[in-house]
Amino acid sequence: MKILNFLFSRSKQEQDKPIRDKLKTRKDFERVLAEDLDIMETTKARIDTAKNINLYMYRSLSYSYILILQSKYSVDAKIDELRDIYIKSMYYFLQAFNKRNPIYADILNYVSLGVLLNIPDNNFRQLIDYVKQMDKQAKPSGWTPDLLLWFMLNSRMKEQEKLKYAETLAYPRLYNGLYKVIQAPNAAAAKDALNKYLDRWYNLNSDAPWYNSHLKDNCYRGYWAWEVAAVAKIMHIDDSDLKNNQYYPYDMVHWADNETNAKE
Repeated sequence: MKILNFLFSRSKQEQDKPIRDKLKTRKDFERVLAEDLDIMETTKARIDTAKNINLYMYRSLSYSYILILQSKYSVDAKIDELRDIYIKSMYYFLQAFNKRNPIYADILNYVSLGVLLNIPDNNFRQLIDYVKQMDKQAKPSGWTPDLLLWFMLNSRMKEQEKLKYAETLAYPRLYNGLYKVIQAPNAAAAKDALNKYLDRWYNLNSDAPWYNSHLKDNCYRGYWAWEVAAVAKIMHIDDSDLKNNQYYPYDMVHWADNETNAKE
């Protein structure tokens, strides 16, 4: 009985611990996470046993991993765990490469998260090669080499290696405000532009499939502006006033700082 009481009390303590997202409870996220894990395991088993694997199966599995990453970040997952999930997701994402039907939002998410998680150079190089292939070799209909993507990609390259494939934003309505942060003449202007864009970020994405997902059952995994945080990290913008912003993944930007402080 004491063991059962201990397990119960420990479970209750776990449930009472604060989480990063404030729109849902830990139990809500655990319910969604359980479903996503089940889908991931089912899809992975199909791939492992299939004789003929189509690109959709790889894409589905990569997407499942990203959903799991998002839910886990929304609760309280450590960055090392998220990085491991990301690397697995990225592997299947690259396997699902389809030069005829790229999805910009997915590519931007992978690049943004790659920056935030500080993935190894060899993995980041795969992202660079992927986007380069889209820009220079595939040239799918409707695809535009993108300034925002290349700003992020070039941030991990040596000065002499930086590439200039893009001359415009692929989606100016969505990202012109964010690119103003990059173009800002000084730190104060960049911080002001970042805050203004973040204020508009959620409504700018009203056409996204995740918009208002918190109003539906078992659909919400968090609203996180990964691309905004990636730009802030690259530019070393003072984001201390955004620590409690519901859309800004502050811990994803500052995990390395927190690890250093913990060691000290």
